Amino acid sequence: MKCIRVETRGNSEVLTCQDIPKPDCASGYLLLKVIAAGINFADIMQHRGTYPLQLPLPYTPGMEVIGIVEVIGGNVTDRRLGERVAAVSFEAGGYAEYITVRPEQAIPLPPEIDAHTALALLIQGLSAYLLLTHAAKIRSGESIMVHAAAGGVGSFLVQLAKLMHTGDVFGTAGTLEKRQKISNWGVDYPINYNEPNWHKTVLEITSGKGIDVIFDPVGGDAITQNLSCLGVEGRFVSYGWLSGNYPALTQTQCQSLLFNNQSVSGFAVNVVMERHPDIVGAALAQLFTWVQMNQLHPILGQVFPLKDAAKAHAAIASRTTMGKVILQVD
Repeated sequence: MKCIRVETRGNSEVLTCQDIPKPDCASGYLLLKVIAAGINFADIMQHRGTYPLQLPLPYTPGMEVIGIVEVIGGNVTDRRLGERVAAVSFEAGGYAEYITVRPEQAIPLPPEIDAHTALALLIQGLSAYLLLTHAAKIRSGESIMVHAAAGGVGSFLVQLAKLMHTGDVFGTAGTLEKRQKISNWGVDYPINYNEPNWHKTVLEITSGKGIDVIFDPVGGDAITQNLSCLGVEGRFVSYGWLSGNYPALTQTQCQSLLFNNQSVSGFAVNVVMERHPDIVGAALAQLFTWVQMNQLHPILGQVFPLKDAAKAHAAIASRTTMGKVILQVD
């Protein structure tokens, strides 16, 4: 089968298309014929060597796929041949024509949901929903700030915030084109994060009150401006480090957190998926429903053939993409 392999750490050029044997389907597993695979920034951090949990070399990237059940291993009773499923595997392996997954990792898809939409709803849509409901415990009327609002998770956060009746939505983006896009998606106040003191703009808009909840996948030095515009009893939720650097708190910032009843927390969707499968199932059902009711519109980005995975990663790394970027396999 054709697949993408990573044999050494580095930039996108380390992704190579190779032919390797189709995996065997062991007892307790499903073999899926992959239709399409989703790309997440964690995939890029993984081959760069900056992701905290490193896969052993060599490996095939890809944590999410849409596929058809082709073989059912022994002791599996709740799946059927030919069934179309979405699957999330944090062991990776999705950039390939075939992948083996455990039955609990495979979610049957409603026939009305196409493969590309389903991929957008998996890790990114689910992350956004759980960031709002599980991590931030968002309340009606609260203001939020979405960093990287033109990205996969960001575009969902903006739309879901409106569906959940939050207050003002602030969104950051680095180009005028992206700021116009996020305004169309529901951002009330688009912010240029390239401005050296963008937090002052936020404080002016909010008359000094600040933001109730800030969602940050960037990390690094941005923590200073983020906490500067976090309101009393505000929550700052970190869910990634696109900058490649971890945020660090100063003594003054820790004092401010204490005396303003603020909180800083982390979020990783895989932890929720492993520990709270009931929450995940209900969340996906709600996302599917909103899409079918035409209330939620996944932002689909570029589609690349499997062999061009390196080009896809390079495009995402250069910040030239918006929405969900997909590898078409079948």
